[in-house]
Amino acid sequence: MLNRRNWVVALVALLLVGVLAGCGAGVAVPEREVEISVDTALEAQNKLAGLLMAGGAELSEAELSSLLSVLLDQNSGENNPVDAIKVWLEPGNSVVAQIAMLDGVLPEAVGDSLELAGKLAVEDGKVVLNLDAAGAGALGVSPALLAPISAQINAALAGLAGVPVDVETEEGSMSVSLGM
Repeated sequence: MLNRRNWVVALVALLLVGVLAGCGAGVAVPEREVEISVDTALEAQNKLAGLLMAGGAELSEAELSSLLSVLLDQNSGENNPVDAIKVWLEPGNSVVAQIAMLDGVLPEAVGDSLELAGKLAVEDGKVVLNLDAAGAGALGVSPALLAPISAQINAALAGLAGVPVDVETEEGSMSVSLGM
């Protein structure tokens, strides 16, 4: 007969198995090099600032990665565990992101970065990211956990948009235009 303590252990073990059941290989990132710099982030910011005047802007992987990395660094406190964000853009609005963490944030067994893969979409004029996969090193995240992670990312993205936009990606670049 199971006592109360054994029920708790059994429940925790069942939950752990359920979460890990969806784990597979991590997310593979493209081989292309993405440079991150403050100057490149400023170029991207200027392009996006001119979006209203020009009706559109095109960002490279380096510009998008630099902009995200610098914005996160400037808008986070001193306890920010993220070192940099690299983004690779693929045709069909596919995106792969690698979030480099500071040393000691993640266990050594999984490495020093988190990887995400998904598709960009536009809902109600705002850019959203629908995750297909996430992982750290060789460990993948259970599909059941992707929706809450997407929801957190999309909540942050919703705060960035001031005007309705459309987004289209090609290998290495992203076009942003005013939406209707």
